[in-house]
Amino acid sequence: MNRRTFLSAVPASLLVLTACSAPSRDTEAAAPRRLTSAEADRMALARFATYRRGTGDVTATVPSHRRTITLTGRIDWRGHHGYAEIRDDGTPPTQELVHWSPQGVATRPRWTGGLPDRPPASGWEFHPLRPHSTALDSLLLLLLHLGSDRPDNAQLLAHSDARWLRDDRIDDVPVIVAAGPGAPGAPAGRGRLGNTRYWIDADGRLLRFQARLGGEVRWATAELHPNRPAEPLPDLPAQLARATAPR
Repeated sequence: MNRRTFLSAVPASLLVLTACSAPSRDTEAAAPRRLTSAEADRMALARFATYRRGTGDVTATVPSHRRTITLTGRIDWRGHHGYAEIRDDGTPPTQELVHWSPQGVATRPRWTGGLPDRPPASGWEFHPLRPHSTALDSLLLLLLHLGSDRPDNAQLLAHSDARWLRDDRIDDVPVIVAAGPGAPGAPAGRGRLGNTRYWIDADGRLLRFQARLGGEVRWATAELHPNRPAEPLPDLPAQLARATAPR
């Protein structure tokens, strides 16, 4: 069976980027181990379960040097685009709207008032998605890759370098915490272990995702909310729609 595997859950280029980051201060399980068959099955379903939901709410934080970026919004995993409000508590603090796809990001700077159901028709600025240049763009692309139109290959996943880290709970829901596979060709060893982490419940639903995004950034964390009613996303701003349209 020639299915895409969980090795493609996060682009290899981004995993290489995460592997260069500083060691985490988080405490790992004493003995990370290979996934059992049942755990591999759960992990193989995680992105497919997200895709089947279609759209969903996401909150994410990107801690950096003396500042934290917070994202609050929605993602359409079938349509491959997201819509969110971004707050940066740096000096000075900033707030903006973003609407993004794999092709680019439309930004509405100097925004106040939360995430509107109907975004403004004008004032958008566009730039190509630059995952190697900014931690935020890396996170935006990673969020889109948390959905897949088919399950991953559990057998390959079980024999990869993905690891069970611990059992945990999120809002009283039991989950496993697993480190995702590393980038093909990246150096082995504990320095790579845990560059991405997945909190997955018994039904294979992804509830939380973490990644190291390189440089001074620590753990970027995304919370998914599968029990909330899914809301549709507004249409893409015109410039982003043109960039996203098939050629």
